[in-house]
Amino acid sequence: MDQREHTRSATEPHDVALPQAPTPPASPGWTDWQRGLQREILTLITQNHSSIREEICDRVDEVLLRTTLEATGGNISQASHRLGISRPTLRSRLRQLKIATPHWPT
Repeated sequence: MDQREHTRSATEPHDVALPQAPTPPASPGWTDWQRGLQREILTLITQNHSSIREEICDRVDEVLLRTTLEATGGNISQASHRLGISRPTLRSRLRQLKIATPHWPT
């Protein structure tokens, strides 16, 4: 392999060694879920994820929306009221996250 080929292959993303996730610093007063969220964020950082905020918000929204829908028996009106968002906003977010409800397909 000539020098040009070696340089090119060394800069390809699959050849780059990613650092291990750093140990999160002690955060006084944080709960278990906050420390878990911090670990997840650090994992995304070490994976060179390009849109960490969007990924984390999607994951949180999925849990939030699924839990609220389950608690309200799949009632979009009640769920949107409990979440403090409009029904169209809730439906839109459900479509974005590909979450189906018993009475409304995605």
